[in-house]
Amino acid sequence: MLTSLDESLYHQSSRVFAEAAVSDHRFYDRYSYTLMAPDGAAALLTGMAVYKNLNVHDGFICTQAGAAVQRNVRLSRPLRPIVEPLTLGPMRTEFPEAFKVTRMIAEPNEFGDAFDLSFRPVFTRLESPHYGEADGRVHTDYRRFSQVGWTSGTLVVDGQEHTFDRWFGWRDHSWGVRPGVGGFEPYTGTRNRGGIPSAARAGGMGILLVYCGFATDSYSGFFFTIEDEVGKRLYIDGAIRVNDGEPSELVDGAHKITFHPGTNVFDSMRIQAQTADGEVWDLDVEAIGRPWAYRGTGYDHGWNDGKGLGAWRHDSLTVETDVYDVSHPENVVLPNGEMIRPIHREQPVRVTVRGEQGNGHAPMMVVGPNQVYGLKERL
Repeated sequence: MLTSLDESLYHQSSRVFAEAAVSDHRFYDRYSYTLMAPDGAAALLTGMAVYKNLNVHDGFICTQAGAAVQRNVRLSRPLRPIVEPLTLGPMRTEFPEAFKVTRMIAEPNEFGDAFDLSFRPVFTRLESPHYGEADGRVHTDYRRFSQVGWTSGTLVVDGQEHTFDRWFGWRDHSWGVRPGVGGFEPYTGTRNRGGIPSAARAGGMGILLVYCGFATDSYSGFFFTIEDEVGKRLYIDGAIRVNDGEPSELVDGAHKITFHPGTNVFDSMRIQAQTADGEVWDLDVEAIGRPWAYRGTGYDHGWNDGKGLGAWRHDSLTVETDVYDVSHPENVVLPNGEMIRPIHREQPVRVTVRGEQGNGHAPMMVVGPNQVYGLKERL
């Protein structure tokens, strides 16, 4: 079928935009977005994705109030017939000005919380390509851009309405093929530790992933590095921008992480980033509230059927809701009382750069053991 994008002169193949140019069932196109109050009193994690080769459109709404519970809504429906703008139950996303304003809406609904948000990024970063092979096949081939900036609007969490005009927001948009996304992952000999997509780079070894996207009044930027369990660097990317100036690329970096005692979840980090212009930047990163348990979004086989993101579920809208107890820094208690330690956690943070305080979003994942920090694999 034709969509509005087919009026453009930007086709990449003979296919229309409603069809993927590759046949891999895992091909996906997704955005994720997170918002937090400056003091961490309320937070939102939401996103939507399309899997053209699986005819699936899914998404999620997760909220926190304080550091006690995470409220989850997972939604899925057939992608076709495609409607514009894409709508998923109460959710829809609009782009009044590309890369300048993104509007995200979840109308008041029977499933969970609601919002009407206008996100205005101050820095958009296109990451270096993500590509990897193992056992004679391509397991990773995708691109991502990330954004940091300020959000205005209204967020309703568990019946309490928050209206604001300058809360920190972080958004990423990625597309392509990666492990664990869009259905089953073929097994060809080398295991992917913890089921985390980025761990596929380590050839079966554990990894440490350190990321921070941040903004203050004067500074904004991204720091992203992946290392294996003995500290060998596998990937580095990022840049830092001063006010409205040109960003300077990250060329080197280091980190010192303080973990909550007895856990693999961080309490604070000191990141040192060296940029191409010769500057060295010290980022003091402090955790606020609790890290998001991404299982609630549908990652990590988080749907009740255990099939994870991108799986076909029904020929009409399917919705799941639940509430996690996240009062412990690492342990998550599911509605049935089961305690789990999900690896995929992403943390709202306070960031201080050259004496100026702002906020950020900081995934920090330890997959398997880590010799640098003396950590054992958590089960």
